Amino acid sequence: MEYLKFLLMGVAGGTLSGFLGIGGGILMVPLLIYFTDVGIKAATAISMMQIVFASFFGTIFSYFQKTIIFKYSTYFGLSSLLFSFLGSYLTRYIPNLAIKIIYLSAAIISFILFFFRSKLEKHNTLLSKNKFYLIIPVGAIAGFAAGLLGIGGGFMFVPALIFFFNLPIKIAIGTSLGAILINSIPGLIGKMISVKFDVLTGILVGIGSIAGARIGTYLHKRINPKITRIIFTLLLIIIIIRVIVDISFELFKKLYTSCLFIFLVI
Repeated sequence: MEYLKFLLMGVAGGTLSGFLGIGGGILMVPLLIYFTDVGIKAATAISMMQIVFASFFGTIFSYFQKTIIFKYSTYFGLSSLLFSFLGSYLTRYIPNLAIKIIYLSAAIISFILFFFRSKLEKHNTLLSKNKFYLIIPVGAIAGFAAGLLGIGGGFMFVPALIFFFNLPIKIAIGTSLGAILINSIPGLIGKMISVKFDVLTGILVGIGSIAGARIGTYLHKRINPKITRIIFTLLLIIIIIRVIVDISFELFKKLYTSCLFIFLVI
């Protein structure tokens, strides 16, 4: 029964990956933390393994649906490659609370980029030379956050592709999957070096994500882009609220413990 739960989680993460082009880790990590006994660092490692499976098959499905621009995928993927490994490797040295705060910051940045997308709707849809320099810092930030948090980086790639380069959301989602595929492999290597986790669980989640990626890319092609934007926005809002509550609770526990200690000492 436990294995079935992980398999179904993989289907859920893969579906989200194929549908919104965000790797699925942004859903997978909270699922593993709040619905299993997996710790946050192990959850990021299992999530990264799921992302490799989901992004690989999601990229293939996007290619057949003609919703991916490999040139853009390569630019973003290569710019985030090293930073993805670096973030993954440094996971062991960063406290759990700090990881959650970084996770929250990344989600808020993505929401802001996505929310203000309409401001640039009149811009050229081609990647112009004066915007090319933006790929490196965006890729670096997304790659580091992806490696550290085990989330793929797509929830930053998609808003960046839409906001900075004004790509249609369907193309941005498919292109994001290609970039995730490139940076998720070194990210997984970094996790396997630095984090202890059950590899079998990761494989089960990954296998489930293959079916999910197919479902997600099918839904992505069939559903109206406006609805996709609404779903993406709502997902980010829900995650931001949930993480804020979680961080607040942890800070309250630390404050309560400190106050209790001071009271007992006095």
